[in-house]
Amino acid sequence: MTRYESASRRCAETDLETITLRAPERRDGVELWRLVRRSGGLEENSCYAYLLLSTHFASTCIVAESAGSIVGFVAGYLAPSEPDVVFVWQIGVDPSVRRRGLGERLLQRLISCRGARSARFLEATVAPSNLPSRRLFDSFAAGLGVACRESRGFEREDFADASHEAEHLLRIGPLPERQECDEGL
Repeated sequence: MTRYESASRRCAETDLETITLRAPERRDGVELWRLVRRSGGLEENSCYAYLLLSTHFASTCIVAESAGSIVGFVAGYLAPSEPDVVFVWQIGVDPSVRRRGLGERLLQRLISCRGARSARFLEATVAPSNLPSRRLFDSFAAGLGVACRESRGFEREDFADASHEAEHLLRIGPLPERQECDEGL
């Protein structure tokens, strides 16, 4: 049994209350990359990209940890041309802890962390076939009592791979006032 199979087995019995959320650290980059690889459905980026997210963008990224293993994450950044927008580049949850509200919990922490407190809107692009992500963002917006509007994002032709699906831009907000989270995030 590999370390990751063992972690997934432990996570299957994990209660959401035992999962801690924190800012990523350099050592988390490779674990985020591995989580994406085993989660299925997420677009894989290089390990180097996750190292950058864990260091350069740590103020707008959150990892979920249980029993020493990363079981989820959200990677975001403040849009350079729109500093009042936190853009969710990727969100992933280990298959063993899905459908328990961890994705919404990660998004809640993201908008409350120090790096994203100035954001009035949360945006993400989602392919029409990615129903789990669409449900997550719709549910998150509904929980905040704000709109989730859809507009043109990236067209199929924008991607190098002609089989890549178009992605629609989701815009959630305006975000309500929120308390800054603790734990240095």
